[in-house]
Amino acid sequence: MDFISWRKRELHKGKFFINDGILNQDLWDKAPVKVLFLMKEAYESSVETAQEWALNEYLASKTLGEIGKPMWWSTAQWLDGINKLITTGEVQPFDEHYKSDLKVEEAFQSCAIINIKKSAGKSSSTTDDLTKYVDCDWDLLLDQIKKINPDLIICGATYPLIASKLVSPEKSAEWFYQAEGYCFVDFWHPSNLWPYKVKYYSLLSALKQSKEIWEPKR
Repeated sequence: MDFISWRKRELHKGKFFINDGILNQDLWDKAPVKVLFLMKEAYESSVETAQEWALNEYLASKTLGEIGKPMWWSTAQWLDGINKLITTGEVQPFDEHYKSDLKVEEAFQSCAIINIKKSAGKSSSTTDDLTKYVDCDWDLLLDQIKKINPDLIICGATYPLIASKLVSPEKSAEWFYQAEGYCFVDFWHPSNLWPYKVKYYSLLSALKQSKEIWEPKR
């Protein structure tokens, strides 16, 4: 992705810009389901950091335990559950020992993660602010999605922000929309404070209902 041109847009000039994308290309290529998470924003917590960085490269360089953020444990659980749903056709029980399961780590590394707001990120932003970035960058965001070419796009509380940009989105199942040739899931942000198990079963149950639509045909 041409992030050099992206960061030159007026909205991003002079602001801290964070790249994103596929975490591990080899694992992405082998993944039973290629899952893209469409998130809101990443941010640099240290005011002393001057060097810009890439979210996907940062996440790929560490274990989930080293990262230590509950939201990434949630995404890993979901990915592991999606892989098992494809393999078995059923929603598998929540893995209580997920923190010691190497398959959960591997599942996490096989995904792609991109943010709507790639510069001037904060721990939280208003809907108006995020919408400004969607309006400015939608052509590039859609191009980035197309280059990644996922089987499934899980929107972490971002679907309402992009819905008006999609051409004729069709609701096909619970939380599930088809548009632009892709499958979008309108779901909670992984940092949502519901228990891990509630989020896992909610998402996987909905995906089981729509499995015939989004399951890769390969």
